Amino acid sequence: MSTKQQTLSWLAELPEDSPAWRELHDDARLLRDIAAAEEDVRHGRERPLAEARELLTQKWTQRRLKFA
Repeated sequence: MSTKQQTLSWLAELPEDSPAWRELHDDARLLRDIAAAEEDVRHGRERPLAEARELLTQKWTQRRLKFA
């Protein structure tokens, strides 16, 4: 059984209302974003720190407003 198949099998055992789903969702999203950032660096798509900080501030401000 592949790692993906084994993981999906474990996830299938979680009850629908398990708080673990939120944590898994957040972890998966973080890992996806890290992989995308690594890909950007490999292809020379980098931003100066000040610009990146500004974009993240805007993004999190919008996200906070969305879920407030």
